[in-house]
Amino acid sequence: MTDKVFIYKDNKAIIICPKCEKSKAIDVSEEFGSKYPVRLEHKCTCGYMCVGLLERRKRHRKIANLPGAYILFNSGKQEAKGSMTIQDITRAGLSFKLDESANQKFNKGDKLLLEFHLDDKSKSLIKKEAVICNFRGPYIGVKFSSVDLYDRALGMYMFS
Repeated sequence: MTDKVFIYKDNKAIIICPKCEKSKAIDVSEEFGSKYPVRLEHKCTCGYMCVGLLERRKRHRKIANLPGAYILFNSGKQEAKGSMTIQDITRAGLSFKLDESANQKFNKGDKLLLEFHLDDKSKSLIKKEAVICNFRGPYIGVKFSSVDLYDRALGMYMFS
């Protein structure tokens, strides 16, 4: 199995051996600018060959399947609303799929109010204002208008 390897400060990625759990920092400066997937290989001191896929995103992304709702605003007034299914989430944004019945048009920069429950023990309610960054068919990527680093429920969820 190939694990994701995240880039930390100074363009270093840390590979952790799944056999002995020793870690090694590897300079990935040259691979950082590549537009293709980068596979890292490192032979651990225990003899095990560690393999990882370089993840160049700034934040950890968690795959999800969470139902929710959105409200689309135009000039500060509610224009449309509908239901969605969140595909993945970070502390700074998320991507979602529009439900089949959605027929409104979206534009980059549109403002949304998102509401959904996490699938954690307490079914935490999350309400976030967001701005559309990209869209491909029924899939929409948004960034949260403000990143609340102290959003305990979302923070705990991301690393559970």
